[in-house]
Amino acid sequence: MTVLAVLLGHGIGYSASPAIHNAAFAALELDARYELRDVGADDLAAEVDALRASDRIGANVTKPHKVAVCALVDEVGPEVNRLGAANTIIRYGQRLVARNTDLAALRAELPPGISRAVVLGAGGASRAAVDALKAAGCTTVLVLDREHWANLPGALMTAELLVNATPIGTGSDETPVPGILLRSEMAVLDLVYRPSPSRLVREARQAGARARGGAGMLLRQAAFSFSLWTDRDAPIDVMRDALRRELGPGTDA
Repeated sequence: MTVLAVLLGHGIGYSASPAIHNAAFAALELDARYELRDVGADDLAAEVDALRASDRIGANVTKPHKVAVCALVDEVGPEVNRLGAANTIIRYGQRLVARNTDLAALRAELPPGISRAVVLGAGGASRAAVDALKAAGCTTVLVLDREHWANLPGALMTAELLVNATPIGTGSDETPVPGILLRSEMAVLDLVYRPSPSRLVREARQAGARARGGAGMLLRQAAFSFSLWTDRDAPIDVMRDALRRELGPGTDA
């Protein structure tokens, strides 16, 4: 029987997750596949309940459902209980358990020694970024949602790291931050991975800043999710190669 993992989100046609996971399933000769499920809020509960079927192993969860799914499962991991946001669901028999693999992936992507950071966005990715920064010893984390972006110039003047945890720039040449506000002394982590590199990453590098896109985080969280579903070590090199084929040679994963 072919088993199925899915990505639950809305407006997710850009996702590189099927390429990554299907390459991993093939490499380990697992009879499994990964598919997108583009669902609105009204259909989310039914899609989550469908994960209880015997041919399902779990799901990833992305915008805008990372918070809402927490109330639709049977159990949440300790990190989900703390964050109030999940990006992975695992089926154990008839029980569904929500976890957050974004958190460990983000910790691996953060530059060391950051004491003051600005995080753009207020969704599930933003919550994970804030938690990861605090765990890494960052003493000041300022979160700015769109309603407060007028404060961005002042906030970035002393920031050592900017994290873009919004979807702005996905599949476009948009950027959430005017290039004039970027400084060589401020590192940038843009969780957008398509295009790779994003405009924010390109302009940050032009300003002399250390900048990374979201491909590395995507790869790491995918590997953690894969291991939770399959109880197997993820073939990380295979997944990285698939991601680079999907996104192009500029991918920093």
